[in-house]
Amino acid sequence: MKKFSSIFIVIIFLFVFTIYVPAQAIMLDFEDLPDLTSVDDFYASLGIHFENAISLTAGFSLNEFDYPPSSGIVAVGDDWAPILLTFDNPAENIFAHFTYASQLTFTAWNDAGDIIGTYINPNFDNLGTSELISLNFSGVSKLQIAGEWDGSFIMDDLNYELNQYAPVPEPGTMFLFGSGLVGVAGLSFGRKKLSSKES
Repeated sequence: MKKFSSIFIVIIFLFVFTIYVPAQAIMLDFEDLPDLTSVDDFYASLGIHFENAISLTAGFSLNEFDYPPSSGIVAVGDDWAPILLTFDNPAENIFAHFTYASQLTFTAWNDAGDIIGTYINPNFDNLGTSELISLNFSGVSKLQIAGEWDGSFIMDDLNYELNQYAPVPEPGTMFLFGSGLVGVAGLSFGRKKLSSKES
């Protein structure tokens, strides 16, 4: 009975850990972007895509006295429309530093396209400083960041976690795996019965 229970525990362990992989934490400081670059798919390898986002460099295209980057010299601003972030896998623990001249509105959608949350920042202006804004949304597929007018905010040091899901095996694979386990258990049981008859 002990052997059967240990095999059962191993099977459960393998099943759980082949489906779920811990979330991957990612931080973008945007320092690798040249000035006035449309971000788009620049970070696609990190599971994120941007729309309406442009890089701004302090001392060139960015007035760093009113809109100081949180770290380094590069930040991202809206390019004539709200910034839209699209994640390859559901995201959570999203936070970034913002400098803004108007109230910011954050809207999040899930994979099904349903709005899962909206956050309106209560402050209207923090020019000359940088504010960390954390969003308590999980399962985010898309996130829109909007100011009250174009060019009213910058974002820096974006952090997020992507939930990683391993591919789920097809039913045929699970059937073969299960029948193999039943066969191994049957052999083990048969040997045990044979050895008890011999003694």
